[in-house]
Parts: sequence; C-alpha cells; structure tokens
Amino acid sequence: MKRDGQLGQLTQEQWYKGFEASAGKEEKGDLRIVSVDVTGNAASVKVLETYDKAIYTDYLSLLKWNGDWKIVNKIYTVEPRRR
Repeated sequence: MKRDGQLGQLTQEQWYKGFEASAGKEEKGDLRIVSVDVTGNAASVKVLETYDKAIYTDYLSLLKWNGDWKIVNKIYTVEPRRR
C-alpha cells in the first residue's frame, strides 16, 4: 500500500533501485522469523524487522526450485515504533 492508500507494485529492479543510496550501509535492527509454513515445495514465512523508528512485518512466499528455496513474492507492512 502506498502512503495515499493506493495499491502499489514494484519490479525487483525497481525495489533494488530504491535502496541504491543506502547500499553498503548497515542499519541497526533486529530480524526475527515469526513463523514458517511448508507444504511440499511451497512455503510461507513471516519475518519481523525491528528498527529504531519502525517495525516492518514481511510475508514471503517461497518455492523450492532445483533444490534451493527462492523468494518469489514479498508483501510487507510498516508501523512507527512506539517506545
């Protein structure tokens, strides 16, 4: 969701371009896998990313392809961190 409430979509190239300015700069935070659900060669993973100013919840869809797990889709939500 965009800030104006509209549905947004990015290609992988567009997603990476959004992080060009911060490439190589590590942001201090905590990543935690909340849940994993696997059925055959498909999986769903929920990840919680906690940073100083915001908390991201990521939902990743994965497929096992040629013996390796690949992320095929990601959606996320972000909320300001309340202290």
